[in-house]
Amino acid sequence: MAQQTASTPTVMGFTRYEKKKNEKSEDLIQASMEWQRNFLKKQSGVVMHRLLGNLRGQFADAILAVDQASFVKMTEQYKEDASSKALMELIEPGSIKPMLNLILKEVQVPTDFSCIEFGTLQPKKDSGFSEAAMLAASKRLEDEYLASYSQARAHCLGKIDENTYSEIAFVKTLGAAREICNGYLSNDICGKLLAMFDPASFDLDFWFVLA
Repeated sequence: MAQQTASTPTVMGFTRYEKKKNEKSEDLIQASMEWQRNFLKKQSGVVMHRLLGNLRGQFADAILAVDQASFVKMTEQYKEDASSKALMELIEPGSIKPMLNLILKEVQVPTDFSCIEFGTLQPKKDSGFSEAAMLAASKRLEDEYLASYSQARAHCLGKIDENTYSEIAFVKTLGAAREICNGYLSNDICGKLLAMFDPASFDLDFWFVLA
């Protein structure tokens, strides 16, 4: 679907899933494209959708919306749509893992990207964690680390629940995303942000655009 680049998203739905064993990946991709055209394109407040895949053969939908109300309205109408039902027929129901991310900074709709790095993490217990300190560390990371990478397109932090946050990065290619992340782990500036979170809670993967 066409991106609404003039709109500012405040939420991102990120839903992981797997196809049924006897279904073909190419059929799922086609069904997703038809879902974009026949359902998502008509939903007010939906800014962008990408069907994603990872190197383990899993899939994900990333949906940016202008506000939570628009996203919730879309999910309520989802079950009644014929293209939604056709897509769901190809997906293993028990594999579906939805996450609604409240975006914690103003971010423009990214363009010219083919990879999303998506990770979830939880603050260390009894560490004096604050969202203000987290966002300040994230801004410094963007200004002093990500700005040096020409393939970085957008970066933000999201909130999933009271104890779970997400880090979302839009990057031009999968290779660049992995390279940026590898450098991130050994960078002192990035370490200031990572140090706020429990390493055992980290769940990170790289997702490339399929449709």
